[in-house]
Amino acid sequence: MEYMSKKIICFVLPVLLILSVFSGASMKAEKTMVLRYSFGEPHIQKLGDTYRVELEGCTPHEYHGLVIPAKQAHILIPYGKEVEKIEVSGTRELLGQYPLEREKPLIVGKERVEVASSDTVDALYEKVGTYGLRGYTILVINMLPVSYQHGTVWYCRNMEVKLTLREGSANPLYRGMEKDREWVTKYIDNPWVLDTYPPTHHGDEHEYLIITSEELQGAFEYFAEYKESRGTSVEIFTIDEIKINPIFWGDTPLFNDTQAQIRNCIRYAYTSWGTDYVLLAGDGDVQNASSNIIPPRYLYATSVGLPLATQGKLEAFIPSDVYYACLDGTFNEDMDERWGENATENNVSDNDEADLYAEVWVGRACIDGIEEAYHFINKTMAYEADTDDEHLMQVLLLGEYLGFGGPAEWGGNHKDKAKQLIPSMFNITTLYDRERTWSKSELLQLLNRGVNIVNHDGHGWTNYALKMHNSDLRGLHNTEYFFLYSQTCLAGSFDNWYPTDKYYDDDCFAEHLTVDEYGAVACIMNSRYGLGRENSTDSPGQRYDLSFFRALFEEHIKELGRASHYSKEDNVWRINENGMRWTYYQTNLFGDPQLAVREPAEVITVNATLVKPANGLYIFDKGPIAPFMNRTVILGKITVQVEVETSPPGRMEKVSFYVDNELKATVTEEPYEWQWNENALGTYRISTEACAVNGKCEWVEKEVFIINL
Repeated sequence: MEYMSKKIICFVLPVLLILSVFSGASMKAEKTMVLRYSFGEPHIQKLGDTYRVELEGCTPHEYHGLVIPAKQAHILIPYGKEVEKIEVSGTRELLGQYPLEREKPLIVGKERVEVASSDTVDALYEKVGTYGLRGYTILVINMLPVSYQHGTVWYCRNMEVKLTLREGSANPLYRGMEKDREWVTKYIDNPWVLDTYPPTHHGDEHEYLIITSEELQGAFEYFAEYKESRGTSVEIFTIDEIKINPIFWGDTPLFNDTQAQIRNCIRYAYTSWGTDYVLLAGDGDVQNASSNIIPPRYLYATSVGLPLATQGKLEAFIPSDVYYACLDGTFNEDMDERWGENATENNVSDNDEADLYAEVWVGRACIDGIEEAYHFINKTMAYEADTDDEHLMQVLLLGEYLGFGGPAEWGGNHKDKAKQLIPSMFNITTLYDRERTWSKSELLQLLNRGVNIVNHDGHGWTNYALKMHNSDLRGLHNTEYFFLYSQTCLAGSFDNWYPTDKYYDDDCFAEHLTVDEYGAVACIMNSRYGLGRENSTDSPGQRYDLSFFRALFEEHIKELGRASHYSKEDNVWRINENGMRWTYYQTNLFGDPQLAVREPAEVITVNATLVKPANGLYIFDKGPIAPFMNRTVILGKITVQVEVETSPPGRMEKVSFYVDNELKATVTEEPYEWQWNENALGTYRISTEACAVNGKCEWVEKEVFIINL
């Protein structure tokens, strides 16, 4: 890459000066909030025929097809106030002539979807929306310090945001609980405004809510007893109980269907009992009444180029449990057939119809009958009881051939980004088509051996993912279960839909994986098309994937429901970029939302060094001669020697020796060495695997040329 500016990058200082208030008492009387932002020098990066302008602290943002830096602001609004007006000002300075980068097309299946781009950016800010999070009001806006017109770029060093406030009403979802306050703190730029929210007393009786059918109630009473034995208070509602209870009824027919009544029940539990977790224990096969236990709410995502089939209604309408987690508003302010429209599609106001911050953390168990219920329950209980460190430290990254061009050609390139987020305590195994084409039989063998976390990017269908059809899942017999996050298309289509407007009688891949006897304890998969990006790993699906693993390993949010919703909320600021709302809606959690990803109890690090052979020539185990050589040549036999140390010391269990991935020997005591004295001619790969007592392993490999006849 060529850098067109030699200027030193200065720090971006989002000062966030609330000039009018500094205490909760004075906040009530104030009518304005003023926030000031200062930015350092821009950094101009040449990308072929176009340029990218970068600012430290800003993120590249697609705005009308152009890529410009944006500083997202998440501003907590004082209790009982509303935003009447937003005013943003700044003095523009000429930066120069730099044709700006255009956003790369999305890839949907095999279709290329290009976004029409503008030649002008003259806005100083972009309003994303005002949302409620557990009763706290958050304004999300994007500051746009760079403006553009027909190749000319301007820049603001300083920007001021003035919010005019007016009296409003308190959010009915405000509970005033300390756990809510702590959670909201993760999301906002100005936590001192929390002091304007008064403490109140709400019940904290039932932390966990299960919604299921009468047929399945007995199984989930057993599950509730298990939860309560672990200190979680549980309440169960059946669908029939919800339907006959008038406190869950809506005022109009549109807001009084089964989905709305279920959501009203969840709202009641959240406000009255302090509920945080909701398990939707029932399938949502809309074409099969007996299996449509908890019907999905179909949400509409505005995306350029989607739906692919103009006559395919269900392609545009996404089954999403976001509706049951995000409890503000109705998701349909203009009362049409499209739920969850963005502000530009809302026919009665300029508000986002969707609530994009979760009050409760939701998971779904797509269960049709008692046997599936006990499979789901038993796997959840077994995973929580798992203390096998050797299993818990196993992470598997799966990357298929994608064919999207450049770095997006291979799923392994996407997974390498996730790999950087995984702590060193884990053993990471990769199956990448980029390296060699892997098979479903290899995958089944690894899963049956025992894996804790699987992250996948590849192609799929309603009944196909990970290079396996539903029928191939019968090859699983693992009793140590795994969690899967996958970006593949359609495999989480829990209404059993497939393009266009058709249904399978059989359940989708994610359902079989989680409610069959073996397989996954939980997974996150797409209910419609996954979205890649041409010639880039920065796709919508990848953004949510990485945010999920950042939640697990950087924010230390281990519970699947929390981490899943956090990954969505981490991307709210860019929800109107093409494909982002689509992906937000379609990523659903199949599993217990309270289930926490397990980690090894004992942390051991292993450092292994292949001492022999080194570079140079070895003759009948003597050498190296000519160590300045950049390769290893062996004549006759060779003793492979490894030096290993652990932290804490003395925790080694064994060292295994491989030739071209074939196990040759295992040594359990020092010295860790093995003599290779077999007929061999040509190039081979010598590998050693040094494993500690808890299963933590370190691989060392070396390619050699050998003649031993």
